[in-house]
Formats: sequence, C-alpha cells, structure tokens
Amino acid sequence: MENKFLPYPKQFNCGGQRVEVRDVERCDDGAVGEANICAGYVEIAEKFNKSYIQSPDSRKNSFYHELVHCILSTMGEHELNDNEKFVCSFAGFLTEAMADAKFIDKD
Repeated sequence: MENKFLPYPKQFNCGGQRVEVRDVERCDDGAVGEANICAGYVEIAEKFNKSYIQSPDSRKNSFYHELVHCILSTMGEHELNDNEKFVCSFAGFLTEAMADAKFIDKD
C-alpha cells in the first residue's frame, strides 16, 4: 500500500498537545519553517529568503525538522533543540525513513 503520510500531516499530537500544521507564504526572517509548540502550530513556508520557492521535498524535510523541534522542546531538551546541526541531521534521517515507509492495512 502507498504511503498515506505524504507530504505531511495537517495536525499531530506532541506530548498531549494538538499541533496544527500551516502552509504559509513566508515565515519570519526568511526561514523555511517555524515551530511554536506552546502556541500549538508549525508553519511551513512556500517562499524563503528573497523569493525562492521551497521545493516539495524541501517542504517535507522542513516539516520533519519542525517536528523534531516540537518533540525536543516538549521533552525539555533545550540544548539539543538549539543545536541546529543535530536537528537537521535527525530530521534528514526521519524524512528519509518516512518517505520510504509502507503502511499496510490489515484488510
């Protein structure tokens, strides 16, 4: 069966909190994504920096990157959450794993 999780969900739960995933034209400071777990949202930008368009694959990776930030923030792992090298690397592996995942119905 085909992967049901692509490109990314419109909401998820993290540590008991519902998080809305919003597709926006731009995020603050030209970022490709932004997570605010306390406010309950993740934003994925269509455009970044000057007016570059984020590719579909980059948008998926941005979602997983922001998901990792949400998880680490909820865990109170502030040092890891601020470590963009760690977050980018972890998100890259997670993106790759989910892109190749197969969901199998029991029917």
